[in-house]
Amino acid sequence: MVATVLKIRFRVLGNTLMRSPMQLVGFILGVLGALWMLLLVGAGLFFVGTLDFDIARAAVTAAGALLTLGWVIGPVFAAGIDTTLDPAKLAPFPMTTRQMMLAITAGGLTGVPGIATTLGALATFLVWGRDPVSAIAAVVCVPLGVLICVVASRAVSALAAGVGGGRRTREIIGLVGFAVLIFASPLFIVLTNGVVAVSGQGTQLQSIVTAVSWTPIGAVWAVPGDLAAGSWLPALGKFAIALATLALLWWLWRRSLSASVVAPPARSAARRSAGSLGWFGVMPSTPAGATWARALTSWTRDFRYLRQLLLLPFAPVLVLIYAGGDITGPFFVLSGVLVGFFAGTIVYADVSYDGTAFATVMQTGIRGRADRLGRMLGAASVGIPLTLLADAVILAIANRWDLLPAVVGASVGVALVGYGVSAVTSALLVIPTPAPGDSPFKRVPGTTFTMTLLFFLCWIVAAVIALPAVIPAGIAAFGGSTLAGWLALGIGPVWGVAVFVVGVVVGGRTFDASAPRLLAQLRQYQGA
Repeated sequence: MVATVLKIRFRVLGNTLMRSPMQLVGFILGVLGALWMLLLVGAGLFFVGTLDFDIARAAVTAAGALLTLGWVIGPVFAAGIDTTLDPAKLAPFPMTTRQMMLAITAGGLTGVPGIATTLGALATFLVWGRDPVSAIAAVVCVPLGVLICVVASRAVSALAAGVGGGRRTREIIGLVGFAVLIFASPLFIVLTNGVVAVSGQGTQLQSIVTAVSWTPIGAVWAVPGDLAAGSWLPALGKFAIALATLALLWWLWRRSLSASVVAPPARSAARRSAGSLGWFGVMPSTPAGATWARALTSWTRDFRYLRQLLLLPFAPVLVLIYAGGDITGPFFVLSGVLVGFFAGTIVYADVSYDGTAFATVMQTGIRGRADRLGRMLGAASVGIPLTLLADAVILAIANRWDLLPAVVGASVGVALVGYGVSAVTSALLVIPTPAPGDSPFKRVPGTTFTMTLLFFLCWIVAAVIALPAVIPAGIAAFGGSTLAGWLALGIGPVWGVAVFVVGVVVGGRTFDASAPRLLAQLRQYQGA
């Protein structure tokens, strides 16, 4: 049964890639990127293999721990989880939960990330090959480490998505898990900086690696080195930790899958007050007003939209880390501008979240300009107040109220520029997105590279257009010019409104011409 499912998986993947040239190009580029990374890993391990054995085994342990951690947090920042072997799609097949898990695991191992991870892990024999004992141990530990990586990614994504409960429960758990993984990255950066800071002090660095080797993410990778060094008891202890880690992850994953496959879909029991129209009773009774109300409802109720808003508080935290904790410096003070930038650009492919329900939007006969205006106003109604709140909090922490005009002018201007650019890009682009209540980690094979490229292109365009609003604020923050700060307050919003208007007009014309193509692509993604 597992072999049959894998055959179907590869046939679906092939059909998907052949149906979409862009996905095929993205898949090929992704494979080339994986090959390049493997080349770098191989060269690095070959060099490490020439060093002192204690240094070499510490390097392999640290690299293995980072690899495992990457499989856990990678779905958030990079590829996501392949939806070809989604449990919901496998449920109709006559297979047990165990067979389903084996099929999904085999699918993970035979995908591009799984193959690249396996080959990279096998390259550790360039280090272990110098010692027969470590080489023999690696024959067992390397496959075990790769298996932990794959199972961990599936288990953590299932737990973060909250499968097995009602839709609202799943969404809340998924949102919490998504937030934890996002804000774990600054902590990871701090730890990495700490390692770099003590890299010249071998004893401290060795202590850090030793501590990591006793954790679930590093234990299995340290076993061959410990055996080669004659540390048999620590090696056995770490091997036991690795086996326990795999068993626990497998149990958690099995429990989540069993609940999600066996339990019937939960229905919402929410009640609505008679005659209550929500935002539709507040906004103007026009096409743009109705779209505004619908967009605002999504931004305040749909957890897929709320997940995007988690990027906003993430921005100043990341800037503070890179600024070395300097809360009064210009970089942290201007981090509110980055919040505005994120707020304006996260809607760069807003139509994607409509899914095939986008057909209903087309059936209304709404003009593109009204659709663009309503969607961007809905996003701005949430994004701009949050941006201003972030500005106030940041300035209060830094006690730099003298830069209030500069920060507010630039952040509002940048946000409006982002909405103007997104009004055009969201009429051109759609990307695979999770359905309501689904895991935030799902993806369609072959789209990772294309999505990343399009995302950064939109960022670059928005950043370049926003320069007139940012430059005066930068002069005020770095040069101490009060006049530049007031210029930023005047120029930023005016320039932002101008770009917003142009974006709505151009995006409206683009929407009128491209709406059927967008719907066809959304249907294609749904069936992938």
